Amino acid sequence: MFQSLDQLITGSLFILTGQAGAGKSHLAASSRRNGTVWILDTEGASKNLLGKPGVHNAIQAVQTLSLAQLTAAMQEIKRLGKPGDTVVLDSVSKVLQAMRAYAQQRAGGETDRKASIEIDEYASFNRNLQTIYTGMTELKHAGFHVIIIGHLAKQYQDHGEERSREDVGLRVLADENITYEADAIVLVERNGSERTMRPIIKPPRPVHLELNQFYPAKLATLYPELALDEAFGAMPSDRPNRPLDAAEAERRFFARYSTVVGGTNWNAVQRYLGRRDKKPTTIEGWIAAADWVRQHPAEPSAMAA
Repeated sequence: MFQSLDQLITGSLFILTGQAGAGKSHLAASSRRNGTVWILDTEGASKNLLGKPGVHNAIQAVQTLSLAQLTAAMQEIKRLGKPGDTVVLDSVSKVLQAMRAYAQQRAGGETDRKASIEIDEYASFNRNLQTIYTGMTELKHAGFHVIIIGHLAKQYQDHGEERSREDVGLRVLADENITYEADAIVLVERNGSERTMRPIIKPPRPVHLELNQFYPAKLATLYPELALDEAFGAMPSDRPNRPLDAAEAERRFFARYSTVVGGTNWNAVQRYLGRRDKKPTTIEGWIAAADWVRQHPAEPSAMAA
C-alpha cells in the first residue's frame, strides 16, 4: 500500500479562466506528444474544435450536464484511459449554474427569481458538487492531467449601510474547494492575435510558474513534457522545419538543452542522465535524446561518479 515519495504517481490539476473567446478550450485541447484528451463537455462547445489547427488528434468527448453521466464518464476515463492522459471539464461554471437552478426550483422558486434554499437542498447541492470534485481529484491522483475551465466574473463587496457595491477584482466561477485543490489558477487573455496566460489568485505549485507572471498561452507553458518539440519539428506538418542532418539536430539540441544538462557536449548529457549511451548519429537519435532529457530529471548516479 505504502510507497516511497519518488514512486508516487500523480497528475496535475489546472483551472483555466478568462473572458469568452480567449481560447481556453482550444488551449486545453492542444496537440500533445501522446495520450488521449477526454472532454467532459457541459456547454456543447467541443464540436467547435473540429478542423481547428493545433488540436490534438485523439479526443474523446461526452456532452452532458447530468450528474450521473458526469460521474459515469469519470469512471469510464479511469477504466479506459492511462496516466498521462488529459481530462478537460468544460466548464465547471455551467455545472454550478445548473445545480443552483435545480436547487432553487426544488426550493419552490423560479429560475429568474431569487428564492431561499433550505438547509436540506443546500446540503444536497454541496454533496453533488463534491461528487464531481472528488472524481476530478481522484483522476489527478491516478496520474491524469486535469484541466477545469471556469468562466470569469467580477467580484463585488457589499456596503450595507451605503447600499452600494464595490468592484474588488476578478474571480473564477468555481467552488472554493476545487480552487484549493488546483495546482494553479491561470488567467488566459487575448489581445488581437496574441494570447497570454498568468497564474492568479494563489501561488502555483509547479516550480516553472510564478504568480502574476505573464507567459505565452501555449501548452508548453503548462506541460513542458507534453508539448510537441518545436525545435525538431515534431508534427508532420512541420517537416520543413526538421533538421537537415544529424549535425544540425545536434546544434538545435544543445541550443535548447545546454542549460538543462549543464554543458554543450555529449559528456554533459551522459552525466545528467547517468547513462553511458553513445552519442547520437541520426536526427531520430537526437530527438530521442531530447525526450530522455525532458522525462528524466537529473539524479545522482554511480555511473556519473
